[in-house]
Amino acid sequence: MDQKWYHRPQIGHESDLKLRPSWARAKLNKIFEHFIQSLSMHNNTPEIERLLRRTLAQYGFPCFAYLSFAPRGDDDDTLAMTTYPSSWVKQYCANRYDRIDPVIARSIATTLPFAWSADRFDTELTNKQKWLLEEASEFGIRHGVTFPIHDRRGKVATLTLAACDSRSAFDARVEQYRHQLHLIAIYLHAQLRNVTPAPISPPRPCLTQRERSCLQWAARGKSALDTAEIICVSRRTVVFHTENAKRKLGVATVQQAVAKGLMYDIICM
Repeated sequence: MDQKWYHRPQIGHESDLKLRPSWARAKLNKIFEHFIQSLSMHNNTPEIERLLRRTLAQYGFPCFAYLSFAPRGDDDDTLAMTTYPSSWVKQYCANRYDRIDPVIARSIATTLPFAWSADRFDTELTNKQKWLLEEASEFGIRHGVTFPIHDRRGKVATLTLAACDSRSAFDARVEQYRHQLHLIAIYLHAQLRNVTPAPISPPRPCLTQRERSCLQWAARGKSALDTAEIICVSRRTVVFHTENAKRKLGVATVQQAVAKGLMYDIICM
């Protein structure tokens, strides 16, 4: 399986979500805005976890797992939040399934969101990895989507949304909200980093004021055209500065630039 789901809408079956009326879209925008505004006011992990639970449930994703870890670091440096069944969490931890988990392995290797399931994965799986996904499906974790985040501390974080219901309905729901969900993952990790002790950081890339401004508005979900109208320049100028920011940050997409901008404190929430 490739990354096409992330760039093009999924075509589902009868259970696909229809285009929602304007009042429903407005409600979801309010949910997103409330999450962003509330997140900055929470300064401890339990409060942030409760906010995340409420927000994802409102989007229709009550089953999730957030994990932050150093790929070659100490286990004590790991932070986890999850609504997965407690029996599965205990079994996963007791058997150190993280060492063979293909979702974790894929997250270390990419910064792009990816979909997965027990019978469809975008990399070749070992027998142990296939068995792990089949085992997870018995606990209601049959398919999902994962948003990986790599930060300047050498940490990798993942926000995974999982489900056991119709795959086509799940994919359609993810596709409908994918931009907001990706930003939620980025903002979540940034705030969790803010409320935990930080080691000495390497020098951050130097962006111009205009590049920072374009990136800041992109972080708030604005398109290039929206940003152009807000800062009174042409869309072409916004694209030019955004491309420069991406080049300086060493990334390929606007979402990745926003993530790095937040990690380097170049832009704020």
